[in-house]
Amino acid sequence: MGLMYSSIRVRDMDKAIEFYTKFLGMKELERRSPIPDELVVVLESPDTKNKLQLMYYGKKCKMYKDYEKGDEMDHLMFEVKDARETFKHLVAAGAEVAMSIFEIRDGRYMGFVKDRDGIWVGVISGKKK
Repeated sequence: MGLMYSSIRVRDMDKAIEFYTKFLGMKELERRSPIPDELVVVLESPDTKNKLQLMYYGKKCKMYKDYEKGDEMDHLMFEVKDARETFKHLVAAGAEVAMSIFEIRDGRYMGFVKDRDGIWVGVISGKKK
């Protein structure tokens, strides 16, 4: 098990990218829109290889809600051997379900629970294509 990345919610993707790349030296690795009206940009710190995922949810996105102070932290993602088993274990141990386990595609599974402060913690497994 290992922390893959931290994910924050941004209100203006261009300004967020400028801040993290121009001022903090991060490099853009990937840009994708996995669901309608959602934009995900993955940045990496060249020295440490740590990743930061920037999340933008437009008004038509199913994840959208009006932005409130405290919404900056979106989620943490852990890569595990078997997301379905880990998810089941977390829920059995008392973790609150944030989003039930689901197949992303081609045998990759992901699900989210909430930590004790309500921050979403994801588990993911399977080979990335």
